[in-house]
Amino acid sequence: MSSGFNDIIKQGRVTIRSQHFRIYQKCWLVMKRASSEGPFWLEKYSKQRSTNTKSPQKVMGLTNVKNVSRSPRQQKKHAVMLEFREESSLTFACKSEAEADEWYNVLHIYCIQEKKKKLDFGEPDLLCHIRNEALQYHVFLLPSDRFTAQGECTLQITHKAIHLYNAQDPRQRIASWPLKVLRRYGRDCTCFTFEAGTMCDTGEGLFRFLTAEGEAIYHRVHTAVLAIMESHCSRLVKTQND
Repeated sequence: MSSGFNDIIKQGRVTIRSQHFRIYQKCWLVMKRASSEGPFWLEKYSKQRSTNTKSPQKVMGLTNVKNVSRSPRQQKKHAVMLEFREESSLTFACKSEAEADEWYNVLHIYCIQEKKKKLDFGEPDLLCHIRNEALQYHVFLLPSDRFTAQGECTLQITHKAIHLYNAQDPRQRIASWPLKVLRRYGRDCTCFTFEAGTMCDTGEGLFRFLTAEGEAIYHRVHTAVLAIMESHCSRLVKTQND
């Protein structure tokens, strides 16, 4: 899943060490952020052009990174290693020392230094309260080929889904879209837009909402999606360790 906007911090061709076979495989690695304040994650693609047409092969959350280091040259040249609190790790090699240094610096700044700064100042974790909130926004649903409803509505964002309610009768739910099956989403100065997949009750389609709060809706959705990804990654790691 991709937001399709300028949330890329760094990307490039690397070779990643497989956890199972201990061999290095070529891929295109992309580091992204949910917003200007994080959290951050890595997306793995088979090649660069796949970033525009396909979902990532793997998504790795970076909220549980405990250390970033350069691997010794005798082990692997131009390599960077991430260590996670779950006692797992990720090692990838770059094409040059300069590229490896750049990856190391970016990862260390965003995963170690920025996190420490937030803890020192007592700033709240973006994910700690998201399950306890269900924010609502007044929007205007634009006509859609696959959806009969349109006009003034209330959009509610929870940690699992986007819900649409009748603006005149808040008890009447018009539709729901689980966040985990959205194909893409984004915003501009006048609209918040997302594309639903076939698993949604409404079926697949593009839904556009006129709103002055597009930026706030986007960040709320994106942070919730990241929380889902983090939970999924944690379960995968736990399963592999077991």
